[in-house]
Amino acid sequence: MLFAEMRVQTYKRAVFYFKATGVCIVVVSGGWLFYQMRQTSVLLNSVVPKTIPELERTKAQYIYIDDPRFNDILMLRHANNLHLSVSLEKPKNLSYILTKWWKSLNRKLAFHFFYVSQIGDKAEKRRALQSLSSLKYLQDWHYQQMAQKLDAQTAVALARLPEADLRFFLKPLYFHQQSPLNDVGEAIYNLLMKLNALCGGCHPCLLQFLHEKFQNSQRETSIFEHDLTNLGLSVPPPINWDQDFLINCVQAVHHHSSLDEHSKEVADAGGLQILMNVYKLMKDNIELCSLIAKILSNLSLHPEYLQDIFRSGWIGILAAWSRHEDIKLAAPASRALANLDLDDVENEKYHQRIYPLYPLHRTSFKKKLDVIFVHGLLGSVFVTWRQRDLDKTLVLPDPKDEAQPISLSAMVGDHPSEFLKDLARDLEHLEWQRVGHDYEVVLHDCPVNMDYEMSGPFFCQGDAECMKKSVKDCKTRTQCWPRDWLPEDVPHLRIIGVNYSSNLSMWTPLCPIEGVRSTLKERSSEFTRKLVTAGVGKRSIVWACHSMGGLLVKKMLVEEWRNGDKNNLLRKTKSIAFYSTPHKGTRVAALNQTSQMLLWPSIEVQELREHSPHLLQLHEDFLKMLQEYDIDIVSFAETKPTRFTALKVPFRIVSSESADPGVGEFFEIPQDHVSICKPANRQSFLYQKFLAVIKRNSTKNINFYCLSVSAVAAGL
Repeated sequence: MLFAEMRVQTYKRAVFYFKATGVCIVVVSGGWLFYQMRQTSVLLNSVVPKTIPELERTKAQYIYIDDPRFNDILMLRHANNLHLSVSLEKPKNLSYILTKWWKSLNRKLAFHFFYVSQIGDKAEKRRALQSLSSLKYLQDWHYQQMAQKLDAQTAVALARLPEADLRFFLKPLYFHQQSPLNDVGEAIYNLLMKLNALCGGCHPCLLQFLHEKFQNSQRETSIFEHDLTNLGLSVPPPINWDQDFLINCVQAVHHHSSLDEHSKEVADAGGLQILMNVYKLMKDNIELCSLIAKILSNLSLHPEYLQDIFRSGWIGILAAWSRHEDIKLAAPASRALANLDLDDVENEKYHQRIYPLYPLHRTSFKKKLDVIFVHGLLGSVFVTWRQRDLDKTLVLPDPKDEAQPISLSAMVGDHPSEFLKDLARDLEHLEWQRVGHDYEVVLHDCPVNMDYEMSGPFFCQGDAECMKKSVKDCKTRTQCWPRDWLPEDVPHLRIIGVNYSSNLSMWTPLCPIEGVRSTLKERSSEFTRKLVTAGVGKRSIVWACHSMGGLLVKKMLVEEWRNGDKNNLLRKTKSIAFYSTPHKGTRVAALNQTSQMLLWPSIEVQELREHSPHLLQLHEDFLKMLQEYDIDIVSFAETKPTRFTALKVPFRIVSSESADPGVGEFFEIPQDHVSICKPANRQSFLYQKFLAVIKRNSTKNINFYCLSVSAVAAGL
């Protein structure tokens, strides 16, 4: 009996302890949950002001119903079933309640951030927009309601955030209504006529285009076409509009807008809506879209036209273009948005021919180094700096060989070369993952000759990052290695591409207004002014130049040296990489008198003549400048001939003697003039050496910043 009572007492104490422990757990958990909610509330209040005034009530108010049960009622069908549809609502469980609460909280936060992004100061706007763009699980009607309340400047700021949802931007008016091709053609013709009238007929290129493409007699006769048809008379055929002709007209608009004094006339003549109709007709044509993006980027230099661009619906389209994989479309679209973003702390303007390659969007990091790429004669920022094309030649085993009893084509299908390439890359990658740490790989394009001041890197460890990333580079080729490779290897960079047009012969049609910009002196003055406007000179600079681009950079720096470096370009320049720059000219430009009469070489070609007095004097001044400023020089020279004519005649464009500036590091690379600036992958010496230059100067900036902070702390 006593034993039974003891067991009962023990059981009661166990139950008591169990209940007490459960109560303690519940209390502690509740306290912890309350504490976390309190901390979250404090964090949100620190980011977003507590009191947000409502937007003005003059705007239209909308009610959005996002419930499929009311579809029939809203479409005026089965109105009597309202109570029936509501009564069929499923019972609410805990999961439903939590999901509903989370969606409601997410929506409130979204509108909270949205209001702050419009009325806060600059810092509050940036934080609110960043938080707004990161929110997920919003419904379509949430985006639509905010899009209808969006102002122009907030729309531009959102468009520059790569993670922002494109549903924040309203579609242009009547976007789904597509005009016929002939109507769009007539509108673009009227736009060209208005542009010619607004400039007073002062642009010879526009006058010539109108005269050649649109015959005056044909246009005048078309007015009386209806009357002539009624009289039974023949009518001259109308203009045969097609997409190629339409692109030619847009090219004429772009060329006219490229002149700074005439870029505003496109908007004044109603061109924004006309270009929208052209875009709706051919929105899948990358060439056309890039032309329109360039026109908008030229117009973006005038902030007074921001409202016109916004009302026309171009902001959302520019946002989509800025994320496009094609750099020819993404770069001009990003340039337009950057120029329109008046709230950006950088406040830097990118004029025509100056393209931001990275970053293309708003960033939170502080840029520490400017890397500027300048192409050569007949090059382009979108062509010169692409990845080198793969060697497509592949020798396959002979299926008739006795040692090969089974046909390869039967094993791998209709594409044996692609199969073997992918298989070889995968096997090589797996093998290097297993044994790569025990090996070093000699870099591609390793120099065949170099001077005594040379330094590496010449090797890459088998398990290094360059080996791992090269596998991806083989499968996904880049159109612009500076944009895609450098930011991954060195953070906090700003990469700029300088673009200009050039010709080999004066027989090529030139714009009379832009003819004076063909000389090195005129081009260097233009680029100096535009780069300074883009903020170049505020931070350290590294130049990368191909061929004639190196002469342009030398001319810019020498002119700055003569003017006392008023724009800080020399003091900020840390290094220059010359890719086959003809410091002493090239034999290609050496023409006899008869050839010059026939070919009529352009100013650019005449300035590149071998041992040209102007080039020799420029190089002498450049060497004197280097005695006053500590600038690292790295030069690459070609050793292979280039087949650049229709007959594929090999010719060495820049000799090693001309490519050697006589200062800094000099390397002879087994590539031709076209491939010397195009690394095959990240294992190329051409890329790794330039990357080492970037890393060295980036590290110098970080060390200098740390020393400055230490000095300030010591002074305090």
